[in-house]
Amino acid sequence: MDVKSNEEVREELLVKAMDSLKTHAKEVIDGIMGDLYCDYLPHVVTDTDSNIGNRVTGVIRNLIAGKFEKVGGSMVKVSDNYQAEHFISFSSWDAMVKPLCDLMGQEIVGARIKQLEHEVASLNQQLESAWRR
Repeated sequence: MDVKSNEEVREELLVKAMDSLKTHAKEVIDGIMGDLYCDYLPHVVTDTDSNIGNRVTGVIRNLIAGKFEKVGGSMVKVSDNYQAEHFISFSSWDAMVKPLCDLMGQEIVGARIKQLEHEVASLNQQLESAWRR
């Protein structure tokens, strides 16, 4: 029979306690990580995707509404309605122009003609108003 010193006994107890702690901690951490991935992470990802979608929608709506301004030589600045401004290079429009004109060329031309007719009518009214004075 082997007689162990107090130090050896303490070391064995410490090793057993550490092994037990590691096993228990791993189980707890695995449970927490499972809850995190299953219960919380989908909401974070969904919220992030939703926020990105809302910002992109804001940029597109502002572009369509003509709410942008030219900055520099070949850039426009447009807001996303969330206090952020985005800069878009004119060269990035090149890829969009042909497909858009192919699909909606007549509508674009018609809309531009209406804009110009409205502008001419407005200028005529201003001229008549100024002439009467």
